[in-house]
Amino acid sequence: MSAQEPHPSEESLRQIEETLEQKPDRDVVEKWLSKVMLKLGEIHEDVRELERDLAYVTSQVDDL
Repeated sequence: MSAQEPHPSEESLRQIEETLEQKPDRDVVEKWLSKVMLKLGEIHEDVRELERDLAYVTSQVDDL
């Protein structure tokens, strides 16, 4: 039986903990946070798109 792979968010948290343990300098942290914020923006837009899709599907079901 193979071991279950960690959830992507758990893996991200593990990487954050490892990075913080290394006490990186401010420039490294700011660059990393910039990447995180960009990714969060992408995720936010994906969620908004899913909400629009769900609203459309819900309206179609309601029409039936």
